Amino acid sequence: MSRVDFESRFLPFKSKTYPDLRDAQKYVLGAYAETHLETPDVAIELSTGIGKTLIALLIADYALDQGRSVAYLTGSNALTAQVKAQADTLGLSAHRFWGGHYPGNELLDYHDAQALGIMNYWVYFNSSPHVEPADLVIFDDAHLAEQPLTGMYSARIARKDHGALYEALCNLVLARTAAYETLPALREGTAPASSAPELLAFNDWAAIAAQAAEAIDRSTYAKSDDGKFVWPELRSRLARCGVLIGLHAIEIRPYLPPTKIFPGISGSKQRIYMSATLGTMDDLERRLGLGPIARIDAPADLQQIDIGRRLFALNAADEGGLADPFARKVLDLAGTTERVAWLCSSTQEADQVQYTLERHYHQTVFRLKAGDDTALENWKNSTAGNLVAAGRFDGLDFPGGLCRLVVLPSVPAASSEFERFIVAYLGDATFMRHRVGQRVTQALGRANRLPNDRSIYFGLDPNFPSFLAQTDVFNALDANVSRVVRQALTLQGVGEQAINAAIDDFWAGKDEEEPAAAKRRPGRATAEVASDRTATDEVEASLSLWLGDFRAAAHHARTASDLLATAGEAEHSAFWRYVEAQAHFVQGGASSLSGAIDALEPVVANAPRTAWFIRLRRTLDELQGRQSTVGSDDEMFLSWDNWLHEPAQRINRELATARAGLAGSHDQRADGLLALARLVGVWSSRPTGPSATDVRWRWVDRGKAQRRVWEVKTGGTSQRVPRADINQLLGQLQIETQDNPHTTIYGCLMAPQEEIEEDAAEAAREKVCVLHEDAVMALFEMLADRFLAYQQACGGGSAAERGAARTAIEARLPKVGWLARLLVPSQGKVVRRADIEELFGR
Repeated sequence: MSRVDFESRFLPFKSKTYPDLRDAQKYVLGAYAETHLETPDVAIELSTGIGKTLIALLIADYALDQGRSVAYLTGSNALTAQVKAQADTLGLSAHRFWGGHYPGNELLDYHDAQALGIMNYWVYFNSSPHVEPADLVIFDDAHLAEQPLTGMYSARIARKDHGALYEALCNLVLARTAAYETLPALREGTAPASSAPELLAFNDWAAIAAQAAEAIDRSTYAKSDDGKFVWPELRSRLARCGVLIGLHAIEIRPYLPPTKIFPGISGSKQRIYMSATLGTMDDLERRLGLGPIARIDAPADLQQIDIGRRLFALNAADEGGLADPFARKVLDLAGTTERVAWLCSSTQEADQVQYTLERHYHQTVFRLKAGDDTALENWKNSTAGNLVAAGRFDGLDFPGGLCRLVVLPSVPAASSEFERFIVAYLGDATFMRHRVGQRVTQALGRANRLPNDRSIYFGLDPNFPSFLAQTDVFNALDANVSRVVRQALTLQGVGEQAINAAIDDFWAGKDEEEPAAAKRRPGRATAEVASDRTATDEVEASLSLWLGDFRAAAHHARTASDLLATAGEAEHSAFWRYVEAQAHFVQGGASSLSGAIDALEPVVANAPRTAWFIRLRRTLDELQGRQSTVGSDDEMFLSWDNWLHEPAQRINRELATARAGLAGSHDQRADGLLALARLVGVWSSRPTGPSATDVRWRWVDRGKAQRRVWEVKTGGTSQRVPRADINQLLGQLQIETQDNPHTTIYGCLMAPQEEIEEDAAEAAREKVCVLHEDAVMALFEMLADRFLAYQQACGGGSAAERGAARTAIEARLPKVGWLARLLVPSQGKVVRRADIEELFGR
């Protein structure tokens, strides 16, 4: 095919809006014409404001002239209207389609390649689309397609909407096995929001899938708007799915979306993906279930454009959240005349932000829902208010002062149960850190679109600095955004007073001259990332498993695993070996079990002792018909790993505060018990109310839910623990036991006395563990010492380093289950420091 001259094709349009092509547009169109006219999948990344839409419209115009139908897809109806307006300006025939609006004559024009069809992703990607597959499909803000693509093939059973079904599925798992230690607390809803989801082993899921299907058939989910479309397709493929049970929802899904079989994709000849922040092509393939994708990048010097001024302000406090004064600063600036956009990482976070803004701050909230722009348009037309969005860091444009305050409540590390699982268990999966950088880049461009735009972005989560300083995260930032982030990190390091002063000055329109940039050295070479060349096999493995081609699934999963292992991503590699084992297992036949065992054995042998490999060991034991002897303190080490995401300075400060607090006032000691709970790896809370206990601890030990009710005593005139103190705790225990009949519940009394009155001892004998304050301090010191040693030994955080660190620390811990054995009724005695030291071998 002869080379297409897009510059010549542009001239007849004679558009006043687009009088000339920019150099970057010429470059991209030239590269497309030279090399990619017939390439099935092509990605185009251009900075905000360069004019990606015009490029796409010119390519669409050419495709129409070649007799190819074209679908232009966007993330919202508002964006489809903008694209339609730009097409009209060019004089390019185009029609918009949306729910309920499919005029027959316009559909015919689109289907017959007489006009461009413009629609949002949900119109094109659904189980019963009104439009036919296009020959050319253009993805604008391409990452926004991930949600509708995944949603077509995934059942998300939310606790708040389908609580009975959620609990029933948890009960099916618990009736089969006690291997999932956090599942009882997840089922009860008592696990903390930070809890990692449980990935059900494929053999456990296969054993209960038929019962699960019957439960779903009878549920309200199967008849809901989502379920009635997804469930019929999913039901026959349950054993081929991954199942994740999180605190807020159960996800039943293919590991990656099987997009290639969707008629709107399989019936197309070419797909073009556009964004200002595409990230790596492999991860784009992974997220969309497509590819392999070729990429066109314009040189950086052709993409310089003025998008105004922006300030990124990071929280310098130890605590975040909407109760923090830093969050209040946003609302104070907004007053009654400014719109605020809250870009939340997940639906659950968005729910909490909305609740807090409405109930505590009495703010007006416009909640953006997937595929529905009503709230967005109402917010834009309001004089002030809060737009709250979940998982939307791209495709929302607030130019011309429409919004000058944008808030990121948390580090955008995970937006789904699957992503939360990866973050918690596959710590070496580099692509997830790339996504953080990509999402930050997207977020920091939402309110800066034009030269006169002037906006402040707030990062409320105190963990932002430690994440942004990670090499993989920072390298994923756009070059212009990386400069803004460097300034934010510098300002955050100076402290809260300087941050507030900078915010006030910027808001008042005062701009300080930027300091001269320090000399930049070449820096460390960026190593090739294994997960930047494995997505093709990952996509094919997941697709083949979904289609029932188990041999192909196993082959592609093994290939991806081998590449990842070579590059040192051990946990990520082991995940795809797990998928290989699942493909063998669900295939059935004489060799299915041996194939699954053969896939897992070499991965588990001599593997580092991280939480993911321990779970794989348990699965292998079950497949081999052995009673698993793998003991673990997974929750403690998962808690420690999560803690290590925070800055070392804050960790040291928190430990020092807790140590001092345990010897301080009543409230300080109670707060110290919360920090001790974090060291132990249990969930804790401080209940409120006139008769509430001081602190609660909750955890699971060998499948049994454990709860401890703490009362703190700091003084008094008695030389021995008095009966009154025991009576108070017994009253608390009675209430807790009534409310939690299936949980092992005991009381814990932190007392300043080393002896106990005789009648108090008798009353406490079967119900209460009495600990001297020095014993509690000793427990804190023992665990803090081991945690800090673990922190140091983890080094760069690779699986090998974390596994070796864990092995070393486990040798310095009591045997698995020690906490449940320690915090049992002390038979009328007081547990002392010497008892703790003996427990820990000192």
